[in-house]
Amino acid sequence: MEYEQIKHELKNSATLKLLRSDNAPLILSFFYEQFKVTQRISITQLELETKLGNYLEFLQDIYPDFDRRSCNVPEGKSPKEYLNKWCDDQLLRKTFNSSDDSVFTLTPAAEKAIAWLEDLKRREEFVGTESRFLQIFSLLKEIRDRSTTDIETRITQLEQDRDRIQQEIDQIRQTGVVDPYNPTQLQERFLLANQITTQLRADFSVVEQNFRSLTRTVQEAQLQQDIRKGTVISRVLDADQELKDSNQGRSFYAFWYFLMSTSNRQELKSLIQTIYTLEELQPLTQEYGLLRRIERILIDAGEYIVQSNHRLAEKLRQMLDERNLMENRRVAELITEVQRLALQVATLAPPDPDFWVLEGEPTVNLVMARPLHPLEESEMPTFSMDFSDLPEVMLDEEITALYQQFYVDEEALVQRIERTLEQRTEVLLTELLQLYPVTQGLPEIVAYLAIATQSDRHLINTSTIESITITSLEPEKRLQLTLPQVIFHR
Repeated sequence: MEYEQIKHELKNSATLKLLRSDNAPLILSFFYEQFKVTQRISITQLELETKLGNYLEFLQDIYPDFDRRSCNVPEGKSPKEYLNKWCDDQLLRKTFNSSDDSVFTLTPAAEKAIAWLEDLKRREEFVGTESRFLQIFSLLKEIRDRSTTDIETRITQLEQDRDRIQQEIDQIRQTGVVDPYNPTQLQERFLLANQITTQLRADFSVVEQNFRSLTRTVQEAQLQQDIRKGTVISRVLDADQELKDSNQGRSFYAFWYFLMSTSNRQELKSLIQTIYTLEELQPLTQEYGLLRRIERILIDAGEYIVQSNHRLAEKLRQMLDERNLMENRRVAELITEVQRLALQVATLAPPDPDFWVLEGEPTVNLVMARPLHPLEESEMPTFSMDFSDLPEVMLDEEITALYQQFYVDEEALVQRIERTLEQRTEVLLTELLQLYPVTQGLPEIVAYLAIATQSDRHLINTSTIESITITSLEPEKRLQLTLPQVIFHR
C-alpha cells in the first residue's frame, strides 16, 4: 500500500468514516441487533423505521447521558430520514422485493465495520498457529496438485496420498491405537472454523456488490449511442450468463451447487452435530454457536444473492424493452410527421409541369425475350453389376432387432418425478433410480437427462460427477455409468 492510496482510503472509505463518526455506537449497535443477532439479510422499510424509533427511545430511557445532538442525531428527525441519510453514507442499500416493498440490506462498508468490531471484541483463547499454518500448507498443496494437466504427475500425486492413507490404516491395525487430536488442537480448529464462518457471512454483501458492478458495466455498454441493436439484444439476453461466467460468478455458483446437494447438506449437518457433542469442545460450544446455524445462514444468504442476480438480469431485459419502446415511439412520430406534411401539400398542384424527368430512352426487358439455355448432350454413364458369387446374407438377427424396438415414455418418467416431489422439494437422479429401478437400459437414463435439460426447474450440476449401475437390455448384463449430478426440483 502506497502513501497516496492510504491517504485516499482514510479520506473516502465509508467504513472509516463510520468508525470515526460520533454516532457510530448508535448505528453499529442498531445494525448488529437487527441484522446479525436475528440472522437476517434484508428488512422491510416499515419494520426498520419502527425498530429504529423504539431503539432511540430505549437509549434515552436506559442511558440518561444519551443525547441525540451529541451523536449528530437531530431531535426533530424521523427514523425514515435517518435511514435515508445512512443510505447516502453507503451504509445501507435500499431495494425492492418481489412484493414491491422497500427493503434495506447492509452494504460492504457496514459489514466491514461490524466485522472489525466483532474481531476486536472476540476473546481469543489462544492464537491457533498450528491450524492456520496447516490451512496454508493444505491450500498450497491443493493449488499445486490441481494445477497440473500432466496425467502421470496427477497419478503420482494420488498414489502418494493413497500410500499415506494405507500406511496409517496398516499402523492402526497393527497397534490397535488411533492417534486423535488433543483438546488444544480440537479447540484451535473449532475457533478457526467459527472465524472463517463469520468472515464468509460478512463477505456475502461484497459478493452481491461485485455482481452489481458487473451488471452496471453491462448497462453502461448498452447505453452507448452508436451501439447496434443486435449487440444490445445479445448482451441483454446473455447478461445472466455473463454474471455466471465471471470469476465472481463461477466461484459463487460452484459454492451454491455444492450447498444445494442434498447429500452435501446432510453431511454438513452430521458434521456439526458430531462436533457439538465432543466433550473436548464443551467449554466453547455454548459461546460459539454460529456453526450450529451455518447451513441456514448460508442458504439464506446464497438464495438472496441468486434472487438478486435474477432481478439484475431482469432489469437489463427491461432496459431492452424500454429502448424498443422508445424506438417504436420515435418511428411513430416520424410517420405522423410525414403524414402531416403530405396532407399539407395534397391539395396543392405541383409548381412544375414535369414532376419527375428521366433522361434517355427506357429499356424494356421482357421475360419471354430471354433466350433459352442451349441443350448439351451429356455422356450416358455406363456401369455393370455382377450378381454372381454374392455372399449369403442372414437377416434373422436384423429382423429380430427390428421386432425388439421399443419406446421410452417420457410422460411416465415425468409422472414419477412429480410423484416423488410431492413429498420433497428436490430429488437426485440416483435417489429416483432407487425408487424406480431402470427397466429400459441406457435409453431410459438418456430420457431422464432430456427431461432435466428441457425444464428450467431442474439442474445438471457438472461440478459433481456420480457413478450409477443399471441393468442393460441384454440379460444378465449391467452397465456402469458416469454422469454429472442431476437434481430435479419441485
